[in-house]
Amino acid sequence: MSKIKPWEELTLSDNFIFQKVMLNKELCKKVLSEILGVEVVEIKYPENEKNISIRRDSKGIRLDVYVRDMENTVYNIEMQQSSEKDLPKRTRYYQGMIDMDLLEKGAFYDELNRSFVIFICDFDYYGLGQYKYTFSNKCEEIEGLELGDETTKIFLNSKGTKGVVSEDLKIFLQCINGEYNSSEFSGKIKEEVYKVKRSEKWRTEYMIQYLHEQELEREAKKEGMRKGIEEGRKEGRKEGMREGMREGRKEGFHLSVEIIKAYKSGMSVEEISKELNASIEDVEFIVQQLG
Repeated sequence: MSKIKPWEELTLSDNFIFQKVMLNKELCKKVLSEILGVEVVEIKYPENEKNISIRRDSKGIRLDVYVRDMENTVYNIEMQQSSEKDLPKRTRYYQGMIDMDLLEKGAFYDELNRSFVIFICDFDYYGLGQYKYTFSNKCEEIEGLELGDETTKIFLNSKGTKGVVSEDLKIFLQCINGEYNSSEFSGKIKEEVYKVKRSEKWRTEYMIQYLHEQELEREAKKEGMRKGIEEGRKEGRKEGMREGMREGRKEGFHLSVEIIKAYKSGMSVEEISKELNASIEDVEFIVQQLG
């Protein structure tokens, strides 16, 4: 069972705190503007901590920060503390789920929103020292030719030292590392983190969310055990059937031999059936095979 991180130890790099800080619309707009390098004038929150699950049997996702601007560009911002090897493919899955969610709501392909999936990492996933790694789909043969699917994936590296980014983006990344300075922007972020940490409402929500996730984890383990037991039973039944078929083939072979011997000795079908406790149909079938 995963262990809960004490509320007192949570920082901006923990997705629960980050999510609540980004509910401050002005800060969220500022962070997005610094990441994109263009001013984001206005945003709206369609859903807080949006959950997407297209089918009951599909792997759902819970998005940390999901917002739109006034041009309906979708921004999904995720805090990442674990340098897992599947992060790039996770952005692909998130992108696909976001698109499917939009299509489920009646959009046509050409109406799919422009979208950004942004991972804020407290580690350097690519190990090249850049503050920011931006990926979009481009033609390999013709320089400057874009695919035109209007999707972008961005990895931010709070440990970065290279690349041309704004001073405020550097400050934001330092805040992710828990390093605040005397600048106005750093002060606003720090104050918002403290505001979240002082909230008994969100402290309680954190505990409830944790207990809910613990319950889901327990249920998943129970379900896994149940399925394991059921699979074991099925395998046992299969093995029993296989064993039965093997034994049946053996018994069938011996019975056929006895029927042939009895028939060749001059016994009638009815006599053989009664003597060997075999059905008339089985005896007739074997006898017919003898020509």
